[in-house]
Amino acid sequence: MESQKVLPNHKHLMLKISSLPARKYRLLLAFLLFWIGSLAGQTKFSIAVSLEGGRAYTDDIHVYSLQNKLVVTAVDVCNALKITPTVTNQSVSVSTLSKTQHRLVLELKANNHFIKIQNTTENKPHRIIQLDAPLMLYGDKIYLEPHQAGLLFGMLLDAKSDTLGGVLSFNFAQPFSLDTAKTLTPIEMIARHTIQNVIVEEKANGVIVRIISTKPNVKYEFIPPDKNGLAYLTFVGATGDMQALSQTYKNGFLRRIKPISLRGSLQLTFEFDAQKYTIKSTDITREQGTNNFILLALRDVNVQEIIEQENKEEQINTTLNEQRSKWKLDVIALDAGHGGKDVGAIGASGHYEKDITLAIVKKVGKLIEKNWKDVKVVYTRDSDKFVELDERGKIANRNNAKLFVSVHCNASVNRKADGVEVYLLGLHKTDAALKVAQRENAVMVEESDYQERYKNFTEENLIMITMAQNAFVHQSEKLAEIISNDIARRAARQNRGVKQAGFMVLWTPSMPSILIETGYISNPNEEKFLASEAGQTLIAEAIFEGLEKYRRDYEAQVSRE
Repeated sequence: MESQKVLPNHKHLMLKISSLPARKYRLLLAFLLFWIGSLAGQTKFSIAVSLEGGRAYTDDIHVYSLQNKLVVTAVDVCNALKITPTVTNQSVSVSTLSKTQHRLVLELKANNHFIKIQNTTENKPHRIIQLDAPLMLYGDKIYLEPHQAGLLFGMLLDAKSDTLGGVLSFNFAQPFSLDTAKTLTPIEMIARHTIQNVIVEEKANGVIVRIISTKPNVKYEFIPPDKNGLAYLTFVGATGDMQALSQTYKNGFLRRIKPISLRGSLQLTFEFDAQKYTIKSTDITREQGTNNFILLALRDVNVQEIIEQENKEEQINTTLNEQRSKWKLDVIALDAGHGGKDVGAIGASGHYEKDITLAIVKKVGKLIEKNWKDVKVVYTRDSDKFVELDERGKIANRNNAKLFVSVHCNASVNRKADGVEVYLLGLHKTDAALKVAQRENAVMVEESDYQERYKNFTEENLIMITMAQNAFVHQSEKLAEIISNDIARRAARQNRGVKQAGFMVLWTPSMPSILIETGYISNPNEEKFLASEAGQTLIAEAIFEGLEKYRRDYEAQVSRE
């Protein structure tokens, strides 16, 4: 549900993030600038976040009016801070790792004045917070006031986001005006339907159906299941979201929920599997403290069947976890282009490509090692030494790397050429891409046995290799797009986009692989930027930010499969 009313004025608000002075860790200051605006009829907080080391990002979350209060959803706050919440019927849990390596869990419970932060590492309470008003549950979401968000997340002392690596403890620098809530259309008034959704939870001895209602005191009539397992629940004078309410389940006690409009009312038909299960009892009640309903259906239990099913599920979960661990992004190979006798391109002022790429790669590696303790960094070279093109990918393969990132600097006879571009392995679609690949591949003649080593480097074999690596193309392209955009934005470079070319360094890695041309060393202005400490830091941070986004999406996808 979204607010439909445009606010008359923008209001600027500020959040302050910092670790506590009492801690031995130095202060980390980050400022989140919130302003309320209207975008396509939706009222939002636009959030600009600055973190240690110059990293920054922006995000938007919706703002609502509920019970005459200005509120945001708990899940939106979590998403803005780049932490993944665990959502249940009436709570949202947030897990973070403190600098003291303690796992802290903040559980946001609806309709409760007391909220607890648990130290699960030592199995003891970390903090208990008493709120001036309980968190609100409306529909299937938990809402909280901005000052409550500041208080609760601020109590996660020195807690770090696994994604951001930054401190999450924060508090509001100034209060939000309560008058702001009065300018918004209340959620209660803009609900499109009375009955919005159903949440089904299968249990060993039955099923719990939570029916989300947007209005209080809705009248209802319930007819228990007949011999065919059909039960009917009618909400008098109500409407429903037919698409959301229509549910089909392949297995289990409840097989289907079918909504229909019936003489100005809404009827839900529940189809239970009466042939396989004996229905013991059904009951419907109003959920305490909300507008919602709970339908509880119990069935006779076969204990042996439950044990066998649990064993089967445990075996399946074990297998899935083993498969997921194989695909976990736990090793990243970083390749600094050129090195040793191969200096690469030489800038207008005499800077070597090999020195710039090594400096950038080391900075990226340090960011990964600092923020991702569970990820191993593999360098194809960590000093000024010569490494053969095909050996670089083999190093990544031997270390079971899940990503291969090669860093280079571009060059052109046109000294005004500038910008960043990122390459995938593939056929050259433009003459410019071909020339870049030819320049990067030219180093092979420096290798003593290059004629034998690269005798299969032909356009026909390039097609075959590209087809063989087709499984990685989508991930490579996604990573390339993210990083090219992030470097262009963070380092204020022209974005020349994602391209394909036959880079020999990308032939051998058996994983998603990209080659980054960070800028044109032949352009005097870009050479100065690329050779500077500040420029190399900005590019490294942009690459790491891109890796963060990619990892978050990648591991979320793996966990769903």
